[in-house]
Amino acid sequence: MSALPNIPLSRPLFGEEEIVAVRRVLESGEIGQGREVEAFETAVATVQLMPHAVAVSSATAGLHLTYLALGIGPGDVVLIPSFAWPSAANMAVRVGAVPFFVDVDPVTANLTGEALSRGMRLVRERGLGKARAVVVVHQFGLPAVMEELLEVARAADLIVIEDAAGALAAKHHARQLGHFGRAAVFSFSARNAVSTGEGGLVVTKEPALADTIRALRNHGEETREGRRDFTCAGFNYRLTELQAAIGLAQLKRLTGILETKKSLASLYFAELDGRRGLSLPPNSPEHTWQTFMITLESAAERQCIHEACKAAGIETGPGSVAAHTTAVWGQQFLQPEDSCPASTRLATCGLALPLHPRLTDDDMRRVVATLKKALQT
Repeated sequence: MSALPNIPLSRPLFGEEEIVAVRRVLESGEIGQGREVEAFETAVATVQLMPHAVAVSSATAGLHLTYLALGIGPGDVVLIPSFAWPSAANMAVRVGAVPFFVDVDPVTANLTGEALSRGMRLVRERGLGKARAVVVVHQFGLPAVMEELLEVARAADLIVIEDAAGALAAKHHARQLGHFGRAAVFSFSARNAVSTGEGGLVVTKEPALADTIRALRNHGEETREGRRDFTCAGFNYRLTELQAAIGLAQLKRLTGILETKKSLASLYFAELDGRRGLSLPPNSPEHTWQTFMITLESAAERQCIHEACKAAGIETGPGSVAAHTTAVWGQQFLQPEDSCPASTRLATCGLALPLHPRLTDDDMRRVVATLKKALQT
């Protein structure tokens, strides 16, 4: 009797449309940045209802260029939620700024106004520099409560940058993400609803900011009065035509992919809600479900559930990391008040479950049955 097929944590939904798109680009002979990239930028801008979109090689590259274009640099402090991929902190250092980690809400895993205020107080008390910007991560596709964050940011003259890497098409109070900050960054890595393998994009309402980011992604090149010139020391952070063509095909599936993920999340809630030993994520209508992360009672319990799923051929993994506990950043957090307890608990006890549009009903039954059995042991 053959073993049951493995169930991956995440898997993009590719089909004939993506194959046709790639073939079209290959047959054209134009595979560098060009018309496909421009069309992809326009399509994403339409989804987000934003006037300007700049495609880049990754969301991390997008953060780097956004910092530079906004003039963030030496002497500045960037406040960042600790429970997040370290991209925002890494790029802050690359522009000469100081990243300062702030704890998140233990239920939503998002930054709150209260936590942001506390973080700014600590920055002042330590004389770390000028609190210049905050990166608001919309964790796992759940929009942060922007009203309270904007209130705090405006009072402190903080630049707001939205890290919407896993939240394409998400809305907060009927407004698309990107409309709350100076800029927003999206990712098209394999874990996201729209995947181009790797890739990212920055949206903004500010034409000058978009122009600067556009120049920086392409070696600092700009065209002025019909003449091409290099106006700043830029980078090669370009997206390729192949990636953009895949992205255009993926965008046609976006509504269906998001509906499928929402339906799968609803199945998890129906089967696991109220079960002892775990906490479920917020069941918000605004959630776009890049990831479905449950939280166990301890790190040991998470490991037991992970091993049980692994034995059953089901891939699971941590939802994200607590950046303040990593080797590169941990030395900044030596005082107990900086422990970011919610971030630490989510990183050590959180477990991401399979959630992608290729999951079948049988797959979901296997995952749920395995979880229930493991929780009883």
